[in-house]
Amino acid sequence: MSQTTKIKPSERYQEQLTDGLLTRDEDQSCALPYLDSLVESLSRPVVLSAHKGVMVWRYEDGAAEPRGLYLHGPVGRGKSMLMQSVFDSVPFEEKRRVHFHPFLDELHHRLHKAKPDVSVDVMLYIASNIATESRLLCFDEFFIDHIADGMLLGRLLDALFQCGVTLCATSNWEPDNLFKGGYNRASFLPLLKIIKKHVEPLDLSAGADWRRKGGPTASIKGGSAEADFFQLTQSRPDPGKLALGRHEILVRGNRDGLYWFDFSELCVRSLGAADYMVLCQKATTVMISAIPDLRANVADSASRFVILVDLLYESRIPLRLYSELEFDELCPEGPVAFEFRRAASRCHELMRLNCSM
Repeated sequence: MSQTTKIKPSERYQEQLTDGLLTRDEDQSCALPYLDSLVESLSRPVVLSAHKGVMVWRYEDGAAEPRGLYLHGPVGRGKSMLMQSVFDSVPFEEKRRVHFHPFLDELHHRLHKAKPDVSVDVMLYIASNIATESRLLCFDEFFIDHIADGMLLGRLLDALFQCGVTLCATSNWEPDNLFKGGYNRASFLPLLKIIKKHVEPLDLSAGADWRRKGGPTASIKGGSAEADFFQLTQSRPDPGKLALGRHEILVRGNRDGLYWFDFSELCVRSLGAADYMVLCQKATTVMISAIPDLRANVADSASRFVILVDLLYESRIPLRLYSELEFDELCPEGPVAFEFRRAASRCHELMRLNCSM
């Protein structure tokens, strides 16, 4: 299977600089040779063939698979933008970019449905199916907060690498700090070993949060959701219900894809990534009102809010938020605090998308 290389990530980056879409960042510039090298390696001719009951990607010249990339650093450093440039530059269709939370949900679903031949390990069977669809797998927001997920993912990644799949990922955490301080972390170490063996960590910690440099910081304090709903839709809100997966939640207002919810309906109830994905498929704009103080033992609600914002961000869905407090006053304590600050950065960008409506 021959490949023709497209424009390199470094060339895309230079074009965006020339067009004034980016400002040069030292960490991003230092990462570009690694991105170019990976794209060049992935552009060599490959063949997909069966080996011991599973499908495996191999280079026609017998070369070893390249190491993938693990782009890590604080919020707004351009990690997703750089990974997207790799995704856009590789000259084949067998590639996939997916947010990490929905992928974990998908993995559990695949495990439930899997019916491999008795001679094939179930995780190799799943990895083989994934490999036929994607020889490049790009994860957004790689983060482990449950040891069971970490152990499961370790088995899958090991199987994917056996099938010749290359991994790229973005994360707020450097590999050694993943699940640091978590319960029974020793059980997580095999996954850490696999990651270090098969991906190249690239640190983007030193730069600026470019999301907050794109314009004035949006305020969530005060404001009237009802008045904004009327301004945006020229209609009064009509409460109703919306089916999200197996759940039915209350909607304060819905008009032409603009949905207005209270925070309690979206984030206090036990919804998950799969439910939020359904919302992203339906919504053109999302309004969330009555966001409470998240500092008081509401880690589960804060975690759901982070997942929701991540998926809205990936879908570029404009967002409006309403609270009696500002983001900095809402921030929960404990392990979810870092993830919440990342979500806040993304919220500021999504709220600016809404300003022209």
